[in-house]
Amino acid sequence: MKKRQAQEISDQIVAVLRAKRIERAITQYKMAKDTGMSKSSILYIENFKQRPSLYTVVMLADYLGVDLGQVIQKMK
Repeated sequence: MKKRQAQEISDQIVAVLRAKRIERAITQYKMAKDTGMSKSSILYIENFKQRPSLYTVVMLADYLGVDLGQVIQKMK
């Protein structure tokens, strides 16, 4: 897998997480407070200015109730 492909997959996952956060009416501030992250980190991740680590993706997906396996399956 090329770097560009990995970046596109990361961006797609972040877009799904952001959409789920908005769907559930959770503010960036609340998500930051609940997960122990800074609001600016969430802002940077959601605006594609910072790529999250795998740990962060898994933690946010768990917090939002997102099944990453299903997200990845839909990308194929």
